[in-house]
Amino acid sequence: MNEHRRIQLQMYDYLTAGLTPEEDASVRTHLEQCVSCRESCDELRTLLTALPGPVDYAGRLPSAFWTEILNDVMSGLPERTAEKKLPHWFRDWVEFVSLPRHQWVIGIAVTLLLLGALTGTWLAMHHDMQPQQTAAVTAMPDKVQVPAVNARLKQYLRKSKALLVGINNMPLAEGKPVDLSLERTMSRSLLHEARYLEEQPLDDRSAALLRDLEKIQIALANSKEREEIPGFQ
Repeated sequence: MNEHRRIQLQMYDYLTAGLTPEEDASVRTHLEQCVSCRESCDELRTLLTALPGPVDYAGRLPSAFWTEILNDVMSGLPERTAEKKLPHWFRDWVEFVSLPRHQWVIGIAVTLLLLGALTGTWLAMHHDMQPQQTAAVTAMPDKVQVPAVNARLKQYLRKSKALLVGINNMPLAEGKPVDLSLERTMSRSLLHEARYLEEQPLDDRSAALLRDLEKIQIALANSKEREEIPGFQ
């Protein structure tokens, strides 16, 4: 994973003291050296400071309110066509074998494997050995830590909900543009997290909700810093 992207994904936990001491030190060291990430961190810190406190605004609203908002958003957005993405491990493998300094290593390894196979076959034929059953060794992919993914998804949904509730409670004055600078920054941070979660094993309902929220965040991230009321609505 790109170092800057890793820092972006850990930035929220860094500001809310959610990292291990080792991770916290790694992020702090990177921010001291990278101006771009340090500016993003300052923007996110400002946004978190400006967000409402731990008041459950959403709990005061009926579930029908959220359903109506979601239906309105879905009806106004174009259908998203399914994109076929190559697995990240396949892209990494193609990139690895395309480098000339790796190709001769792969060639030697394949040659050794072929020589080993031919030698084994020759010995079996000349010594009349009984074939032995060998357990097929299957490369098992790294087990995805499902609880960790679920916890990260819940945190993403809580942040998205706080953002939507804050927008819903913004005061609107006729003829006065709406300041969306903080909301744009938060939406861009959430989009990074959504793209990571899209690559994880999610149930159908969570995946659908993730796609819907991503559409809203894309619209916010691409909005103007000061949006007129009709455009904001």
